[in-house]
Amino acid sequence: MELRPKLTNPAYLVYLVVLILSLLVLFIGQTFTGINDDNQLGLAFVHYVAACLALFCLFANREEGKDLFVIVCLMFFVSCYALNRFMNVFNSTTPWFAVYLIITSLSLLMFRYMHYLPGWARAATGFVAGLALLAYVYLAVYLFPLYPVSIPGLIALGLSIHTFVPAVLCYVTSRNLIRHRLWKTGIVGFAAGLLVVIVFSLTYNRHVNQLTRIYNRQQVRGDGRLPAWIEAAQQLDNGFVMERVLKTGIVYLEGEREFFSFRGLPSRNWGNSLEHDPLVTIASLVSPKAAALPEERIKILETMYDKRHEGEERLWSGHALYTSYVSTQVKIWPELHLAYTEKALTVTNTERWGNQEAIYTFQLPEGGVVTSLSLWINGKEEKAILTTREKADTAYRTIVGVERRDPSVVRWQEGNRVSVRVFPVGANDTRMFRIGVTAPLSAVNDRLQYDNITFQGPPNRFTTEDISIALEGNADGFTPPPGFRRAGNAWEREGRYDAHWHLQLDSSPIIPNTFTFNGRSFSIEPYKLQRSPVQTDVIYLDVNSAWSHAEFSEAVRLAGTRAVKVPLGGQLLNVTAKNKDELFEELHSQRFSLFPLQNITDPEHALLITKNPPASPSLRDLEGSLFREELAAYLANNALPKIRLMNLGGNTLSPYLRALKESRVFRYEQGGLLQLNVLLTTNTFAGDTETENRVVIDQAQAAIVQTYDSAVVVQEAAAAIRDTVTTAAPPAAPAPGKKDTPGVTAGKPLSNAPDHLMRIFAYNHILRETGKGLITASEGQEKLVDVAREAYVVSPLSSLVVLETQHDYDRFGIKDEGESLKNASLQSKGAVPEPHEWALIVIALLSLTWLIYQRKWKPANV
Repeated sequence: MELRPKLTNPAYLVYLVVLILSLLVLFIGQTFTGINDDNQLGLAFVHYVAACLALFCLFANREEGKDLFVIVCLMFFVSCYALNRFMNVFNSTTPWFAVYLIITSLSLLMFRYMHYLPGWARAATGFVAGLALLAYVYLAVYLFPLYPVSIPGLIALGLSIHTFVPAVLCYVTSRNLIRHRLWKTGIVGFAAGLLVVIVFSLTYNRHVNQLTRIYNRQQVRGDGRLPAWIEAAQQLDNGFVMERVLKTGIVYLEGEREFFSFRGLPSRNWGNSLEHDPLVTIASLVSPKAAALPEERIKILETMYDKRHEGEERLWSGHALYTSYVSTQVKIWPELHLAYTEKALTVTNTERWGNQEAIYTFQLPEGGVVTSLSLWINGKEEKAILTTREKADTAYRTIVGVERRDPSVVRWQEGNRVSVRVFPVGANDTRMFRIGVTAPLSAVNDRLQYDNITFQGPPNRFTTEDISIALEGNADGFTPPPGFRRAGNAWEREGRYDAHWHLQLDSSPIIPNTFTFNGRSFSIEPYKLQRSPVQTDVIYLDVNSAWSHAEFSEAVRLAGTRAVKVPLGGQLLNVTAKNKDELFEELHSQRFSLFPLQNITDPEHALLITKNPPASPSLRDLEGSLFREELAAYLANNALPKIRLMNLGGNTLSPYLRALKESRVFRYEQGGLLQLNVLLTTNTFAGDTETENRVVIDQAQAAIVQTYDSAVVVQEAAAAIRDTVTTAAPPAAPAPGKKDTPGVTAGKPLSNAPDHLMRIFAYNHILRETGKGLITASEGQEKLVDVAREAYVVSPLSSLVVLETQHDYDRFGIKDEGESLKNASLQSKGAVPEPHEWALIVIALLSLTWLIYQRKWKPANV
């Protein structure tokens, strides 16, 4: 028979088109999360009916029966995975295995044209068919325990025919390989695939043994200062296989020891189903169980692969949620080096019934703080109330865990992160919440940079987003991100969600400005790093895998005659010319490091030099450990000076050191080896210029100062009087090359700053005042809750919470009382004088009037 009729046979083409359409429908159902899981049963039924109709029609076309039967088998195979969306037949398949099945199964369609292919193409087809046969054999064996109940089910339900589809495909593939004399190349393909499985299993086994050996050794021989899982995470190999070892039984389906025992009928997909990776399933079946418990392996994953969001505690499932829409509005004040961002997120539940809990983790810029939260309840936006962290957590857990009504809460977390929880997201419904973040702009190479506020949460692959950016004041050199267009006074973009974008503009000099509220003024002013003389006797190197040998050697050389020490085995060792290479190799094998600050005996004359990967344990992970207790006892000493920390890793700090930096444990500088050389040569280091009434935002090159308004008003009134007396003299011309700033006279700052100045001051003030108290759990932290409540900022001591009714607030003792800024908004304005300020202003104006007219009144009274 010629090739042309084979290619144009109408019956074959119809079957082939139906198979392709089935694949497309399956792809849509698997990919687009907006399709309800319960509707997947309807799609599975469509696939099943199409395959059954094709099977019945097959008897009417016996001439093409052999070739058409291959397509029918593949249609039933597609129907298996369509049914798998509703019932756990194979569990959720990993992407690589799905692609593997599609590519190898195409070889079965090539058997129809085998007589027309050249020798190399025949061999390639046989090889790929051998790979397909390996997959079919695995799936047939995997489903073997279901055979006893599936045989009676063929008569009762008919759907159980899917159990035998892989076995039938094994027969079809083997028969075609033999019929077309391709069994030799088929065996080669089968053996090649089997070799990959064996190699992976051996590697998997080696990694399991490594995890067990390190974990058990730390349990038995460790000094107990750190949890065994932290020391294991520090030493484990990083890579594809180790990640799967840690995720076995948590993310990936684990092979059952009694593999051929009856596992029961496939169950309804209620919860988060495990992914089915054949390599992991087989390897875990032939490997011993890892010593670390699942909870500890989750912590290792959080540490090694930055999976902290995935490790968040859940009160309800969220597997059927996805983020459908994001609205981002940004307001930037270039002359204040400040920005406010509001994000409104819509989360959708695709389940037909059952409430779910949405959890989001937002990564904030350094120095950024959450200043607003709202939740839509019954179609109305309800603003959050700021309260203590404990009250907010109690209210949320009680309502979500017991009463199942409408709360939302935002919590502060270490490492410039916050988590937002929303409940309930009803079946086939959506919920919307809004979060506001106040943050400084970053000064990067004489440019100001705004970075988008990113988040992790329900999937956002198909999320749409609209963004609006408004600039207040001088915006010279503004560079909009790609895709943005001008819309009046703003820049806008609408389209697919993009997490990683930023914008830059020229670094405008900070114009002093003030915000006044509740008896105090908050003024922003330029800040430049100020160094002070220091004496360095000992240099400590925090060495790990992030260091290169050249960096280590250069740091030792720059130390000169100063002592150089590194932590190893629970003690600090001196680095010498003889042992430095050996010490480096041992320290460099550690993925991360947790430098024991408590071992620094003379912090005033010490310098700590660090460089760390971004993924490592946080202070929270150390709770309950001897290491944490020793650190807390060390930092509890109020006379302890701040430790000088030099970061060679640019803007990257480990979560451990970042939390200590936020708590004002360090005097901090960052840079390279050249800057380190300058610091050591000149014996200088960054000074500590923060006080109770002054906070420094070093990344924005700004400082915010708090003053008492009464004194400010009197000073301004006195200055105004002095200026008026000397008004006979004309104003001095501006210096050459300088321009007058509109609205700013010499020596007089503006007083129309947004309330975000007070919010950023309050947040940093809280971190500074709590400081080491967050680590030492010392008393006296409660008074700072009032500071957070007044500025309405989320902090280590405070949270924003939205409850459904006023009765809910009352019974949990959550009250919105006292003078406060309330939730921030895009319409934030400057200060309005308070009553006592009006009185002082009136006195100043009357005095001014008397001075102006006193000369005119004197002659009349003579």
